[in-house]
Amino acid sequence: MMVALPAFIHAVGIPEVLGGAWIGGTVDSTGAVAAAGALLGQKDMYVAATIKMIQNVLIGVTAFGVAVYWCTSIEHTAGRTVGAGEIWNRFPKFVIGFLVASVIFSYLSASLGPDLGTALINKGLINGLEKGVRTWFFVLAFTAIGLSTNFRELAEYFKGGKPLILYVCGQSFNLALTLGMAYVMFYIVFPEITAKI
Repeated sequence: MMVALPAFIHAVGIPEVLGGAWIGGTVDSTGAVAAAGALLGQKDMYVAATIKMIQNVLIGVTAFGVAVYWCTSIEHTAGRTVGAGEIWNRFPKFVIGFLVASVIFSYLSASLGPDLGTALINKGLINGLEKGVRTWFFVLAFTAIGLSTNFRELAEYFKGGKPLILYVCGQSFNLALTLGMAYVMFYIVFPEITAKI
């Protein structure tokens, strides 16, 4: 999608703002979003990155909403009350880590001032430490996923190509829905903002 979507947007002639929003809403990782947007132009890149950042900010709210919905509607049994403990068990804890890290680094950056904050956080000590630690955490995470995956158990689910069909259908729905929502938001609901971009 990182390569094909910008090529499609360019070939069809989708406007910059709409193309950038479409990329930001459908491409998965933030780095890939910026790269895909940059393939089309600077404006596309900024719109795509902004949309992706909005998604990233809302992940905590969405995860909480899904946890509450799952506990109260999907796995709810009659006569049983759902408490905060059950919602806590369903809530993905990594979201709290994101929030804590965001608060700490936002506070540090604001309290140090723009010049010192940029020097220490973006170009200095913290960025240097974070790159090495991030790489090792990614290695550990993907190694753990690989070690816990039993391909023999998964083989029966891949018969008949159902996961591939599910992926293609899901991605197609995601692409259509995101393009439609981007058009509605940027050209119907907030056309004055689109005109300023």
